[in-house]
Amino acid sequence: MQLRNTLFAAAAMMAVATAASAAPVVTLSNIGDPNTLPAGQQLVADFNNPEDPTAVLLSGYSLTFAGATVGQGEGQSGYSGTLPGDASHYLTVPGGAKATLTSNRALTNFSLYMGSPDTYNSIRFIGDNGYDFTLSGAQISAGYVGQSWDWGQRINFNFGGANVKQIVLSSGSNSFEVDNFAVAAVPEPATWALMIMGFGSAGAMLRRRRTASAIA
Repeated sequence: MQLRNTLFAAAAMMAVATAASAAPVVTLSNIGDPNTLPAGQQLVADFNNPEDPTAVLLSGYSLTFAGATVGQGEGQSGYSGTLPGDASHYLTVPGGAKATLTSNRALTNFSLYMGSPDTYNSIRFIGDNGYDFTLSGAQISAGYVGQSWDWGQRINFNFGGANVKQIVLSSGSNSFEVDNFAVAAVPEPATWALMIMGFGSAGAMLRRRRTASAIA
């Protein structure tokens, strides 16, 4: 029993180490559709209020800007491109600026709607167990960096079991245009407790039914 427990613990540690060393898996979907989210994700920021540009829609998350803007210079040549199919305000990260999403809970995946892929755009993912990856240019948009204002897709980043707590968008030039951040997070401890209680209740009901059937 002790050997089995030791092997199980070692396997768990190896799984954590593997997850912590794997770069995010990038997938593209929903061309020209900024609003449809991947299954299991929730909208955390829509950037629709320039008066409160760092507003978030879910508790436990925060946005901070260092030079990034919402509602300023949208679609203006030389500063900010357009987002196809997106008539709302969006986030612009110009050259030398940053926008950071921080989560109190570990994120398992994250997505955003992006336009005008550029070689100088980058996203950094920081998490537990030393997880720290930066994707730039073609890595973000699966190879396309044509800077077309007509290009617009939702990009999903899957962390392969790693727990990410912070996401930093930055750009080396004008600009990085994105909208509608969405997240999927590890359930909170209270949620896990409710799930376990639910499983326990279901198991108890099945046992009672079996006992009743045996007596009958």
